Amino acid sequence: MGTTSTSSQYLDALDHYPNASRLPRLGRLFSGLRRTWEGIGEGFAASRRYHELTARGVPHAHAASKVFSEHFADR
Repeated sequence: MGTTSTSSQYLDALDHYPNASRLPRLGRLFSGLRRTWEGIGEGFAASRRYHELTARGVPHAHAASKVFSEHFADR
């Protein structure tokens, strides 16, 4: 029986994931920042759309449902 470290066994188990763990550390940082920035932008866009709808007299529940279906239904 060979000796294999726990960390190498763990990394072997994650081989089916994309090579995100193999990106340089700085690349992972910028990738995370980009996703965060995009998420904030999506949140602001959804908020603007909600306020547009409620300003036109659309009831809160209907406006919220519409915004979620337009912005977040594909998740």
